[in-house]
Amino acid sequence: MKRTVIRRNDMLGATLNLGGTPITLDEYATTGLLALAIGPRGNGKTNAGLLMAEQLSAQGWVSVLIDPENELESLYGDAVPDPDALRDALTRRDQPTLVVNARDAGEFVPFGRVILDAADLQRKPIFVVIDEGQLFSASRRRSNGIGEAADIINEFAERGRKRALDLFITALRYTGTLQRTLFANKNLTLIGWQEDPTAWSALAPQFKASKIDFADLNALTPGEFFCLSRHGVEKIRMPMAAALRAVAPKAKPVAKTLPATFNQWTRAMSAIPTERLVALSEDVVGLLSTVAELSPQQILAGQSAHQDELEART
Repeated sequence: MKRTVIRRNDMLGATLNLGGTPITLDEYATTGLLALAIGPRGNGKTNAGLLMAEQLSAQGWVSVLIDPENELESLYGDAVPDPDALRDALTRRDQPTLVVNARDAGEFVPFGRVILDAADLQRKPIFVVIDEGQLFSASRRRSNGIGEAADIINEFAERGRKRALDLFITALRYTGTLQRTLFANKNLTLIGWQEDPTAWSALAPQFKASKIDFADLNALTPGEFFCLSRHGVEKIRMPMAAALRAVAPKAKPVAKTLPATFNQWTRAMSAIPTERLVALSEDVVGLLSTVAELSPQQILAGQSAHQDELEART
């Protein structure tokens, strides 16, 4: 009997636009998609999952949103009332987005089994978004249903390509929050703002040869991520999911706050690595000053502080 590699034809021609170079899913046709978003709360991880779900739903996937906070019904309609209703909806495939309210691992398990069964029987594309992944998958804990939930999610990750089952899951940190299987099988990673410098030792291998360091992660703002895909590493600013954009309050523009005095410039430069200060030649400073629309007084104060800071470090 001739054996062939299972290939996801539904991936061919599909794309994701996450705010950077569009990601073509052709390259994921033999592996399926396992996306992982890492960052603290308020970083924009949930929006990233919803954005991907909306885009994939428009291209033939049925997206299942696992919601531990019972918030997504207001965006995507009533949650399925029970596992049987989810089974029926996945069989009919007439709703592009399905919401599952599951506050913890125990509530997730019966829904997770239904997703596995449906994927196994139908082999039609399903995209599962699991927010607050640490509630359902832990590196060591097995109590309160989390062990079984973690096993189901691991099956999503390990056997998803054969079942046309793709996954997005969030984590607060790169280690210690999710089962290692998820980190081992991921093939699209979004890493957001990081405050804790001790996290860099685990993240650093992801950025090998990219010249990205902890300071770059620390400088990210909500909605910004470093996206690690088959195309390499790219800094992106994630667009807002359509459902969120419809209800989000309009943010007031924030006026630019730039250093004006010598002391303000000195404090600002103290956080800049020496090699970057050295790279700030007169031409570079002139260009950046023009782009930032600095006043002559600000430029003079900055140049003086720059020179003093370099002398203090040598």
